[in-house]
Amino acid sequence: MVAIRIPQRRGARLSRSSLLAQVLAVNAALLTGAVFAASVAAQLDLSVSSDLRRFGILTVAILTAVLVNGFVLRRRFEPLERMIDTMEKVASDPRTRPTLPDARTDEIVRLYESFERMLDRLDEERARTAAAVLRAQEEERTRIARDLHDEANQALTAVLLRLQATAQNAPDALRDELLETQAVADQAIRELLRLARELRPAALDDLGLAAALRSKASDFARQSGTRMNVDIDAHAADTLSAERQIVVYRVVQESLSNVAQHAGAANVVVRLQREEGAVVVEITDDGAGFSGEDAAGRHGLLGMRERAVLAGGRLEIQSAIGAGTTIHLRLADQR
Repeated sequence: MVAIRIPQRRGARLSRSSLLAQVLAVNAALLTGAVFAASVAAQLDLSVSSDLRRFGILTVAILTAVLVNGFVLRRRFEPLERMIDTMEKVASDPRTRPTLPDARTDEIVRLYESFERMLDRLDEERARTAAAVLRAQEEERTRIARDLHDEANQALTAVLLRLQATAQNAPDALRDELLETQAVADQAIRELLRLARELRPAALDDLGLAAALRSKASDFARQSGTRMNVDIDAHAADTLSAERQIVVYRVVQESLSNVAQHAGAANVVVRLQREEGAVVVEITDDGAGFSGEDAAGRHGLLGMRERAVLAGGRLEIQSAIGAGTTIHLRLADQR
């Protein structure tokens, strides 16, 4: 998933400090008032001129009480402030999980547990929504692929057969043109079938992710003449859910398409391995590379990022002009 960092709002920090200051000020005022009220009730002379020593002792006592009160309040407020900091971090990065502060009270523990339950529900809902979106996308691709194969392909095939029949009985002056048109129709059918296979590769359903990626890499090497180095851990690939396998395949597919269209690379490495509680996918090429400004206008990169986010992953792109490109997809284990 691409991390979006949201600056901390100054108002939130100021409001927390102001709350502590307000409570401390009220306590100090109440304490001072109580001391002077008790002194008046006891008919003590608190004027500065009457007894500097007595007045100084009362002042020191009040200041000491206020400082102790401030220290205690600060200790009580600190766990709450840490919880608020954690909530702000969760707002900017949903993968952050709260940690229970050391200085615990019943209220803080209850707040922490409630926040944990809320995050768990949000995670479950986000996972269900993401899976539904990915399924809907793939179902639409499957429907389009079926329509292309069953309807558009049949229509073009009928046109091709009519052209063949017409060419057999056509005058010599038209036969060559009809044969050229026939070749164009035949090429259109081939391209249509290729597009249908790209929309929903049969290997992904029949053989699994590892085999589908190897097949895709092999086809790419044959068509482009690029040297491919494929390192895929089939067991790691099988641990992914169906939705995540689709995301991995689409990211590799789009990466190879970008290599063919923009990079002009001689070598491409596709790697899928398990690392530290996550499945990591890397596609590296030694092509032309691109700058950050160029990346902003590439819709294929945006699509890969969106898919990674939906799958609960993180996609990073490292590239520089003349230094090739690396697409890094990390899919942490789902809880």
